[in-house]
Amino acid sequence: MSFDIPTVAEIQLAAERGQRITQDDVSAIAQAESALTGRGPSRGGPAATAQSLSMRQMNFENKVAEVSRKPSSAISVEDAEEIQATEGRAFNQPPGVGYISAQVRSIADSNDALGLTAAADVPAYITKDDARDAQHAEASVYGGQNPRGGMAAQMQASGDVELCCDDS
Repeated sequence: MSFDIPTVAEIQLAAERGQRITQDDVSAIAQAESALTGRGPSRGGPAATAQSLSMRQMNFENKVAEVSRKPSSAISVEDAEEIQATEGRAFNQPPGVGYISAQVRSIADSNDALGLTAAADVPAYITKDDARDAQHAEASVYGGQNPRGGMAAQMQASGDVELCCDDS
C-alpha cells in the first residue's frame, strides 16, 4: 500500500504560494500519516504542520473579516499591523506588495495622515461635572431653559458616550 503524504517542507511551500489548507486536507494527511506510522500523527510532522497552518489561515481570514466590517475611514495603523502579522503567519512568510495587508496598510496610512482614526480609537468619557457645565452653558444661551434634545441632553443620552463617576 502506497501513501502519498506531503512532507513538512512541501506543506510549508504550498502555504507560501498562497494555497489554503482546509480541515479536510488536515484530516486526509492525518489519516494517511496514522496509517503509515501505525500510531497516529507525529509531533512536528506533516499533519501537525498542516493543522498549524490551517489554524493560522483561519485566524487571518477572521481578522480580515473583522477589519472589513469597519468603514474604511476607521481602519487604523494597529489594524494594518494585526493584518500583516496574521497574514505572515498564515502563509509562512512576510507579506509583500499586492497582499491584503499592503492594501490595508495603505488605507490605514492615509487615515492616519488625515487624522481620521485618532478620535475613533479613543473612548469619550464625560463626567457628571462635564454634563453639569454643558447644561449650565446651554441654559444661559436659552434663557434658563434646557431645550429637549439639546446638546447637554444628547451628551447624557448618547450611546457613544459613557457617563463616568463624579470627580470628587
